[in-house]
Amino acid sequence: MTQVEFYSVNSEEHQTPYKHLCEVIKRAYRKGQKVFVHANNRNQAEKIDELLWTQDKKSFLPHQLANEDPDTIPPIEIGFGQEPSVQPDVLINLAEQVPLFFSQFHWVFEYAYGDEESKEKARQRFRFYRERGYPLNHRKI
Repeated sequence: MTQVEFYSVNSEEHQTPYKHLCEVIKRAYRKGQKVFVHANNRNQAEKIDELLWTQDKKSFLPHQLANEDPDTIPPIEIGFGQEPSVQPDVLINLAEQVPLFFSQFHWVFEYAYGDEESKEKARQRFRFYRERGYPLNHRKI
């Protein structure tokens, strides 16, 4: 069954979750897991793509935007509004709703930002998973 991790970001500064997001991706990649980052929109997907190119000068995380090169599917794929190209192990959901395909993954990571609107949407997602019996963990970062 899919395990769901929620991260609460105490700061309203949205850089914090992106830094944490890069660390989660790096840990999963080092464990040999495939990752799909489900962004809220194209701009957010492109920002994550850029962050992964610049986040650590000492290491490279092979990634690409979904459907960017259909002949090459790296272990880290960033999409918005579409399903992953392959069956990844880890879903990082940055969208406001739970994606329909979430149960294909072993792990789902969700984020709740400091602003009230984001927190309320995260509460709705949390309830969605809880009502369906998915194992949940919650951590503050």
